[in-house]
Amino acid sequence: MKRVSTGSVVLDSVLDGFPVGSLISVTGPPGAGKTIFAANWIYNGVKRFGERGLYVSFVEGHDSFIENMRGLGLDFEGLEREGRFRFLEMVTLREIGVPAVFEQIVHEIMDMRATMLVIDSFSAVSQVIEKPYDVRILVHTILSKIVRQLGCTTMIIIEKMSAEEIYEPVEFLSDCVIHLYKTWIDGTLLRYLRILKARGTEIRQPTLTFTLKNGFKVFEPLVMGGPPEVKKRFKIVPHGRNYYSMGIRDLDEIVGVMHRPGCYNLLEIERDVALSPEHLLRPIVSNYLNQGGCAVLLPPYGLSASTIFKSLEPLVDKEILNCNLRVVDFKVFSNEAVEPCAILFEGKSIMDDMPRFWNVISDFRDRSDKPIFSVVGFDTLEYVYGRDELLKILGADLAVTRNLGDIRLNIIRPECAIASHLSALADLHMIVRSIHGAVFLQGVKPKTPLLNIELYVDEEGAEVRLTPIL
Repeated sequence: MKRVSTGSVVLDSVLDGFPVGSLISVTGPPGAGKTIFAANWIYNGVKRFGERGLYVSFVEGHDSFIENMRGLGLDFEGLEREGRFRFLEMVTLREIGVPAVFEQIVHEIMDMRATMLVIDSFSAVSQVIEKPYDVRILVHTILSKIVRQLGCTTMIIIEKMSAEEIYEPVEFLSDCVIHLYKTWIDGTLLRYLRILKARGTEIRQPTLTFTLKNGFKVFEPLVMGGPPEVKKRFKIVPHGRNYYSMGIRDLDEIVGVMHRPGCYNLLEIERDVALSPEHLLRPIVSNYLNQGGCAVLLPPYGLSASTIFKSLEPLVDKEILNCNLRVVDFKVFSNEAVEPCAILFEGKSIMDDMPRFWNVISDFRDRSDKPIFSVVGFDTLEYVYGRDELLKILGADLAVTRNLGDIRLNIIRPECAIASHLSALADLHMIVRSIHGAVFLQGVKPKTPLLNIELYVDEEGAEVRLTPIL
């Protein structure tokens, strides 16, 4: 069966595209992104795959549509000049009459040999038809002719506050039904879609998150492949005038000034996040080391000194790792200490072990002109020593970092008893969370949108990009 792209690489991998000559219903409340979804679909089909598209709007004029889409990077005006796209403005539907409108649509399809059609929105059509029976006739005769006889793949937009509302007759006829949702998580917008129907297609991932940032983009869940293996070094992100880079350019633009000398920051990783903290630490730590800085790490729970060292070996010269990196390992857990990079903790008394960590930072500071960057997995410390023991050293740990102008990133799981204490002390507080299989970073202090985490690799190297849900 021939297929036409959905306009999204991720959605294509889930549905294998839409069958050519099929009818697709896109439903959702106002502002959910239905028009942008449909516009992105028809634009990509015409621009990338040589289709010919007709967009029929009952709710928006031509100039407004062209201007709005241009702001999203969709140059429909250029496609019009090439004769591969037409926009049919039908905002005066009641005056013209439904039969005449659809007769014109069929004429336009045949005249330009259109292979893709969008009707935005079918709700505007059904509202001017008095008898529901007449709507069914319209669906089964006119739309069936457009789709089945002319072979024009058709996408119809339907206004519905929820997917559970009464089905429109067109949804029963549709080969595919996709409902778009918008909701709020901790005061931050979340957009996602649900594939409710896909005739003759195995739905591999029925729920997917997306953004309207620069058009319509669906985020890939980890279950569909996960982050690609980093075979190249991360691109160096230079430090700023008043702050030190976190190794992620997009994050620097949002919170860079809060990653400065004396900062005590917190990264909270929710329980259901399948992405290992190692993937988040590599760009941050390697960026600092590759710019001549020194780093001291006490890994979050589940990571050893050996794991950290091996994950950084492809990203940082071995000489730099040996000279400027130290990683805590516990004698009771460690089978293979990494020399000379390991700081061995006995794991019996935090009052004995933690000064070893601070002393290494002090030694680095004596020979470095930059703040010392340290990472502490407080979930590890709580597991080994317990909450009450941690509270004994928390004040001293904070004072060492702040007073001496170093940079700290603490890592914790929300179920840890000390989480609220660290959150209250943090200058910068971020949460890593998994939503419908995709991984997001969200700023709590300061507040940020949900930011999808993606790894990009090109000829120049690797980089982590953050895309906000807008």
